[in-house]
Amino acid sequence: MSLMDLFKSAGTKPAVEIFKTRHTDEFADSVLLELKSVATDAVKRAIEARETRYMKAVLDESYFVLDSLVITPNDRDIAQKFDDFLTTHEAVDPQFRRQFFQQVIQREYRSSRGSSVRVPPEFEATVQLGKDSLETLSSEEGFQISLKGRRLSFTVEASLSGPLKREASSGRFSKALSAQQPPEPTLDAVAAFSNPGTNSLRQGTRKVDIQLMDARGNSQHTLVLPALIGREPGPMCEQFGLSPLSVQAVYVSRQQLVLLEMMGRVYYFLPDSASLSCVRADGLVLEKLKLYPLDSSATTVLRSGIPPEGASAVHLQGPSAQYAVIHLRLADGGTTSHAGTPRPRAVA
Repeated sequence: MSLMDLFKSAGTKPAVEIFKTRHTDEFADSVLLELKSVATDAVKRAIEARETRYMKAVLDESYFVLDSLVITPNDRDIAQKFDDFLTTHEAVDPQFRRQFFQQVIQREYRSSRGSSVRVPPEFEATVQLGKDSLETLSSEEGFQISLKGRRLSFTVEASLSGPLKREASSGRFSKALSAQQPPEPTLDAVAAFSNPGTNSLRQGTRKVDIQLMDARGNSQHTLVLPALIGREPGPMCEQFGLSPLSVQAVYVSRQQLVLLEMMGRVYYFLPDSASLSCVRADGLVLEKLKLYPLDSSATTVLRSGIPPEGASAVHLQGPSAQYAVIHLRLADGGTTSHAGTPRPRAVA
């Protein structure tokens, strides 16, 4: 070797061999896509089997919980490949199996009927062998599959628990008190409902006269604002310092109606925790978290126990023991308090 050849060989970079690993990536992508599809179908079958037992009003206010998701390979070849795939990667990353199945499972599933399935954060799917996982496809079965198309590699079974009532956020009124209804005043003005450092609301001076017709008959009440009307208003009123009014009727929410004063006006609204709505005398069905001003010169009549999707003739004609009737009227005759700066007057 000449001296020139020696310098040339010393100046060249060492060759780098690149191994092709695309086959493993394709296997992982195909398995992940199929598992997402069959897992969704399994949860769909499970929720459709359970939701038919419940009314839609119950499903709208509750959710199911995914208890288990069992994945079974459909033949010996797939079982061996999938097990080798998981075992090999777990040797490098002990958390690989958990991270892989987190890509398979969604955080929440919903059916066409409105049912919801929630997945706990710590949930893990299970892979187990079944009877078909130990059998090898025959040449005839393989030929039939090649003619018909691709065969599913996995079978997934899901089990659910519930339904459970949807939990309200802290204070049960925090969502309602953060909602805005422009151009009317927003509930942010009374954020003390959801403020952890505030144990009670300051009682105001405005009062509302209420005529209630329920299972106990016809009764008269006067509430100092803010106030809460419902079947079980006591616990929330003790916590936040509201004036309670208990309603004895079959179809009424535990926390049905909130009355409060803001910027010199009195409003009423349905809290987020109300499972049933109310219908006004003019046929308007109240919406959750929407502020309705109380007429200062007239009486507002509300009927409880109305489903959120609207009222029917049955709801409008039921007895007061089932559908309570609430008459609201300002006790001070509609006088409005003013907190503005007084106009200066000339001094003699």
